[in-house]
Amino acid sequence: MSLNFATREIQSQPIVGIRATTTMEEIKQVIGALFGEVMEYLTGNGLAPAGMPFTIYHEMDAERLEMECGMPVASPVEGTERVRPGELPAGKVATVTHMGPYEQLGQTWSALMKWVEEEGLQAAGAPWEVYVTDPGEEPDQSKWRTDIFFPIR
Repeated sequence: MSLNFATREIQSQPIVGIRATTTMEEIKQVIGALFGEVMEYLTGNGLAPAGMPFTIYHEMDAERLEMECGMPVASPVEGTERVRPGELPAGKVATVTHMGPYEQLGQTWSALMKWVEEEGLQAAGAPWEVYVTDPGEEPDQSKWRTDIFFPIR
């Protein structure tokens, strides 16, 4: 797989999401459940997502992940105690597109981290993934697109 790394400036994006702590072994089940809750909140409030679902990785170590699963919205919303409003930050990001199964995302992340280091760039916030392809609509995992954004300075 050929990866095209780039840097670019992005605008902020209002979001709603749910933050959770999990492990790599449980991440698939947790992400699915959290996206379901966020969609339930949106539809229950007459709102539609303004883009594709994402996961922000606030903290990671060998044993646990502190992450947030959410959806972009057209404008800021109130949220609840569990489904919280926020925003994806404006600024400079390193980015790459992953094509293929989610199980192979780690390889793309590693390649991006190596590229960021080689370019002398410094992390400036929590990175996130945007799941551009809906697996419910596209069963061929080789066609699944995930865009990765890593805030830098």
